[in-house]
Amino acid sequence: MTVTFSSLLAQTVLCWKSFQALSSLDAIQLLLSVPSAESIRESSAFYTSNPHFAGQGWDQAKWTQEKWKNFGVHDTQVISYNTELPAPTDQQRLALIRDSEVLYEAPLTDSVGGFFPAFYSFVTNANITAPYIFANFGSDEDYDDLVENGVDLVGNIAVLKSADASSYLKTLGLGKSREVQIRNAQERGLAGVIMYPDPQNDNPITESNGYAPYPDGPARPAKMIERGGIGPLDSYKSGLTPKIPCIPISYADAIPILSALNGYGPLASDLGSRWHGGELAIHDVHYNVGPSPPGLILNLKTEAYLHPGQVHNVVGKIPGFLSDEVVILGNHRDAWGPGAGDPNSGSAALNEVVRSFGAAVRRGWKPYRTIIFASWDGEEIGQLGSFSWIQEHFKWLNVTVVAYLNVVVAGAGRNFHVKASPLLYKTALNAMTYVQSPNQTVVGQSVLDVWNNTGTGAIGTAGGGDAIRFQGLLCASTVDFGFSQGLEDSVFPYHSGLDDFNWMTKYGDPNWEYHLTSVRLWLAMAAHLSESLILDMHATDYAEALGKWINDLFKDQKGSEFCDPKALHDAVSRFAQVAQRFDRSAASLEVQRQGCSPHLRRAIDETNQAYIQLERAFYHESGLDSRPSFHHVLFEAAPWHTEKPALPGLRRSLESGNWTNAENWRDIIVSKVLKAANLLEGLDR
Repeated sequence: MTVTFSSLLAQTVLCWKSFQALSSLDAIQLLLSVPSAESIRESSAFYTSNPHFAGQGWDQAKWTQEKWKNFGVHDTQVISYNTELPAPTDQQRLALIRDSEVLYEAPLTDSVGGFFPAFYSFVTNANITAPYIFANFGSDEDYDDLVENGVDLVGNIAVLKSADASSYLKTLGLGKSREVQIRNAQERGLAGVIMYPDPQNDNPITESNGYAPYPDGPARPAKMIERGGIGPLDSYKSGLTPKIPCIPISYADAIPILSALNGYGPLASDLGSRWHGGELAIHDVHYNVGPSPPGLILNLKTEAYLHPGQVHNVVGKIPGFLSDEVVILGNHRDAWGPGAGDPNSGSAALNEVVRSFGAAVRRGWKPYRTIIFASWDGEEIGQLGSFSWIQEHFKWLNVTVVAYLNVVVAGAGRNFHVKASPLLYKTALNAMTYVQSPNQTVVGQSVLDVWNNTGTGAIGTAGGGDAIRFQGLLCASTVDFGFSQGLEDSVFPYHSGLDDFNWMTKYGDPNWEYHLTSVRLWLAMAAHLSESLILDMHATDYAEALGKWINDLFKDQKGSEFCDPKALHDAVSRFAQVAQRFDRSAASLEVQRQGCSPHLRRAIDETNQAYIQLERAFYHESGLDSRPSFHHVLFEAAPWHTEKPALPGLRRSLESGNWTNAENWRDIIVSKVLKAANLLEGLDR
């Protein structure tokens, strides 16, 4: 293991930083005392004031740069990258037609002021006219039910309920990404897809339960449209995105289309419990599945093209005593609409994090490790900004990045969510001991009770926003966290033109207290990682997580008769034994930290480098089957609001019965786990 001159010099000069004008403890206390609701509110008002889809953010990038410099982070740059950006034309169309008469034409917009109309990025362009069916959430089970009830699928357009970003649907096990919904339709021979957000997603905050729609109340606005991506640019260019046209609409647009099916085909309520729960009955929708009768058709036209453009990242740096160990904090600015919740609650929080660190720097503090702040552009269309920056600096980042800490949604509800690499479980949990939850109402509650029972078992698999690229390209340890809609909260107008400043001030986070809490958690995590002499990472947490994932995957002996998991269990057992010894060794160095001997300094440096490189052991050059650019074998690209189980290559092979591929992925994972064990064992003392 190479020990750099800069790290040895830094640790020699430090003698644990006793000469600093501001101690580490004082710095953390100062960091947590700086954030203010008014400052966050100012940033939110600016970011939501005009369109800033990918490539539209130059003015916001320059404003952010100037803010950060004024806060005291003088090494801040706007870094732009040439790319291709999707944009819809004004020729898109969705019309309900009977015998050549247009009964209804969807406006395909829910906002004013230059924001994009309804579209999915990297959509297939087409102009089709066809009969249609209602297919619930478009799952395999839904299509099986339709076929069993005599409903022909091939050549029809499917009208589907969206299943993304709904906390209620997650509790029912019905959550599903839009890309999967569209791909399922394509595989079943459907000609196109129309997706609308049924108020069922929002139970109990619905009109049928007496709640008025926004802006008069907390329920879903009838004209709200959930835009989104159906894959990144690299997948689109590789031909891996769905090939049938699709478009998002509001439930106001869905009402005339679904009510025109009344009386045609089976009722959804007769097809099983999974089909129950639609909330448009109060608008005279019976939820018949169709198909539409002769003469009743839909004309669906999608038209969006790639255009040359640029994405504009803002990157700031506070140099540390160590230049070869780096902690990165990031959020993306680009949004489908005003973006008050997603992502600019995170953007406003990041500004406040930068302001807090700037205040500490002005007081004479210098971090032990270098800290980088990043405001990314282009996340909503496949993390183009972070992808380009990581590619440019890959060699340096690969050996220096300790962790990437991401926030997409800092405050859009009261439900705390956190997704992390197992190496950062303790980082997330320790931050909660520094920061009081806004939900704390009972004196003496334990930390885990206050934070939604967030023990390590409740932390989701890593992913979220630009953390996807740090995982997929670098295999860096990441965490994404924040506050989003809970079951009793106002409906979050996700990816719509109504996720605006007014909604945030009225319903999302009126007192900005959840934004503030996210800021303080972010500060605590960053300070913990940047200031710990020995990184507070635990290889045993990784071993325990791996064991749990494998046990869950093969529970009830599922698939084990075709793909023997013994080699996996053996590899994890060896890794666990090595990890325990290594963590004990790291803890013993912490006890000895008051000395400044060359041997101790070298041992500390080697230990930290091993923790940094441990995640890299899971890098697989060929990537995942469905996404070759994602190289981490344990995770996959998952947005902040979606939980995707670990071990994706092996899991999907087992689920599809592809035993040869399952054995291949089993062997790949075994080799990576043993590589991780060898990495630690080579340094085991």
